[in-house]
Amino acid sequence: MTTAPFDTIFLEEGTERLPFTQKVLSRLPGVPVERVDSASDIEARLERTQTDVFGAGKRQLFLSRFRGEFLKKCPGISPGMVCCNYYVVNLIKNCIYDCSYCFLQDFLQNNPVLTAFANPEDLVAELESVFKEHPENSYRVGTGELTDSLALEEVLPYGEVLVPLFNRYSNAVLELKTKSDCVEPLLALSDTKNVIVSWSINPPEVAELEEKGTPGTHARLNAAKKCFEAGFKVGFHFDPIILHPGWEQAYQQLVNDLFDAVPPEGIEWISLGSFRYRRGLKPVIKERHPETLLFHSEHVPAEDGKFRYLRPIRQEAYDTLRQMIQKKSEALSVYMCMESKEVWEGVTGHTPRADKKLDVFFDL
Repeated sequence: MTTAPFDTIFLEEGTERLPFTQKVLSRLPGVPVERVDSASDIEARLERTQTDVFGAGKRQLFLSRFRGEFLKKCPGISPGMVCCNYYVVNLIKNCIYDCSYCFLQDFLQNNPVLTAFANPEDLVAELESVFKEHPENSYRVGTGELTDSLALEEVLPYGEVLVPLFNRYSNAVLELKTKSDCVEPLLALSDTKNVIVSWSINPPEVAELEEKGTPGTHARLNAAKKCFEAGFKVGFHFDPIILHPGWEQAYQQLVNDLFDAVPPEGIEWISLGSFRYRRGLKPVIKERHPETLLFHSEHVPAEDGKFRYLRPIRQEAYDTLRQMIQKKSEALSVYMCMESKEVWEGVTGHTPRADKKLDVFFDL
């Protein structure tokens, strides 16, 4: 990271002496530091001085202490949708990237300041307790629900805390989901057995228009190749699939490039998910990203209340991509994210129970 990603670092009262805070400050020399009582003090300042408060919030780092339980079931669970029993740990809220479709624009509209929790030792204690008390359960845990798992790893080094923890437990898998090419901190860690590094990918023309600030598609694939060669398991998420003129050819080239970078035996899983959004997100996207092509297609409310492509169109897209992937390897685990049983069965002829690797996690 050649330049500091933040204009100011704000410290919640009482966090300044925490070891993690000291580590972060040592990695961001020259960035002004202020003490505040709460994030609302920062938000009030941004509201007075900025027109795009959410965008400006990405440039402020608030170090706070998390009070509560870190480990939660994935909030994406919705009525009528197949649940993959995913767990999330939110160590960071908000993201330095600015993807047009990002749900955080609506979800964090009233809490836009990029917040990082400076007490990861409490997370370690909580997870160790859970994993020990329930050895019969399998835990797939991700850190990329409210942020990008690796974009800030050079300055917020959670990986060096989490990777050794997960490698101590046979019933837990850590997924680091990212659009970043910042993998050097991970490559310095020696044990990779219970860690999966996964990339959200889209064709280059989609990434350039809709995923502002992110490394390009080929940079992500090169990073995935590095991780695979270092012994990490890797995954890929075609999510959100964005249908645009020529999408079939664009995604076919993306599939070709993916398998040129990482062979099938190095890929733990691939997920497919179509563009979807809650009603309140659309006006925010249109205001913040007027150049977007996201709404050039028809979307209708689905069973979970989110707007999506019509079901036959979604199924056709999933089926097309799945066939592209299976031509490279029929053995790969391919699953659909936040989709109904009807779509699962329409595309695959079965539910995830038919895949032993996915069966461990999915709840049907």
